[in-house]
Amino acid sequence: MSNELRKKLHELSVLVDTAPDPQTRAIVEALRLQTAILNERLFAIDLQIGELIQRMDARVS
Repeated sequence: MSNELRKKLHELSVLVDTAPDPQTRAIVEALRLQTAILNERLFAIDLQIGELIQRMDARVS
């Protein structure tokens, strides 16, 4: 996870804690969770692409 994304997730967490009403709190928390999930999925895809590139390089060599 990049430092920038980590910072944004922290900012969203602070917004959850300081939201003026339950509806806003729920929306911001949902955004924070979806952002974290998306980041995990992108990280997994990045790892898979890296492994695929290594396998392809090994076949070419």
